[in-house]
Amino acid sequence: MNSLSSPSVRTPSSSGPALPDALALSLPRPRVLLVDDLAQNRLALRALLDPLDVEVLEAGSGEQALELLLAHEDVALALLDVQMPQIDGFSLAELMRGAQRTRHIPIMFLTAGSDQDRRSFRGYEAGAVDFLFKPLDPQVLRSKVQVFLALDRQRRELAQRMLQLQRMSRLNGLMLSTLTHDLKAPIAALSMNAELLQRMAEVPAAQRAGARIKSAAGLLARQLDHLVALSHLPEPGIALSPERLALDTLLEARLQALHARGGLAGGWQIERSGDLALEADRARLEAALDALLLPAAALADEQPLLLMLDGSGRRSLGLTLLVDGLPGETAREHLFGSGVAVDGLALPQLGVGLQAVERLVRSLGGSLVGRCHPREGTRFELLLPRSFND
Repeated sequence: MNSLSSPSVRTPSSSGPALPDALALSLPRPRVLLVDDLAQNRLALRALLDPLDVEVLEAGSGEQALELLLAHEDVALALLDVQMPQIDGFSLAELMRGAQRTRHIPIMFLTAGSDQDRRSFRGYEAGAVDFLFKPLDPQVLRSKVQVFLALDRQRRELAQRMLQLQRMSRLNGLMLSTLTHDLKAPIAALSMNAELLQRMAEVPAAQRAGARIKSAAGLLARQLDHLVALSHLPEPGIALSPERLALDTLLEARLQALHARGGLAGGWQIERSGDLALEADRARLEAALDALLLPAAALADEQPLLLMLDGSGRRSLGLTLLVDGLPGETAREHLFGSGVAVDGLALPQLGVGLQAVERLVRSLGGSLVGRCHPREGTRFELLLPRSFND
């Protein structure tokens, strides 16, 4: 309510660190919300803020301020006069703090009232980050405003860079998928020719060479599948609590639990190699193993399930589930989709029946590849990072 005397505007010698030209051009001017019921006060404050190159949103009441906040999303700072009719500064601040859209906006109270200690305490309770009293020192006001403008600039730069990184990640994933798709055709040809060499060669050395080439082509195809799976970002918004675990111990416990429920009639056999310790979210990894063991056990029926744990890698470890035999047509399409296997190579894709498992595995930073082929049977290959820091 009290009039704000118009002080002389002094341009500070330094307006704070400047952004590089490329970034400065890519970001719009920051917005400052100015709320005061007296026009002369708003005029004086606008004059103080002019050297900072900001977009000033003026409101003569709390109601007008709320309308402006609805119309403009990015507001770097709100300067609120405390003593206003109807909706005063404290009430406006409480309304802003109660709304998801505006609760992040820093609030600076301006007042010429008395009983300063009590009012300051109420102001901070209402969500203020600062509290200034009239008449205002122009240099002090501009310095404080610059701090919040710099914070807002950093926030917007970070958001912009995160958006660019997400776009680049999606582009990299698309390029990697295209590249691996193009590589699979020559790998399939290499595998088929290696098999022909193995079958038709009369010299044992040539047969062994064909077998080695076919094995190398199959390994390369599996690595390409894992690269495609790892090219996707982890699911957003997932809170993980990593702890040190032994994959073989955890797997054995999940197998025992499945067997106790009658879901693993044929038993199992585990082959271990290397160090099987890793850091992972226990609950999420247990859920992924349960969801993967269930279809594998159903396919195995009364046959034993073979599980191979490979801990020879420094940054990752793998779990391979082998089932002797192939699923029926309906089950195959459910687990592996409707694609057709290339002669000489397994079918490296997942259907709707394994998508939930894949999401769980991907949230752990890993990848899952499902494969079925008449000469190889059915297999599921799970690759997990040894540590979230790797």
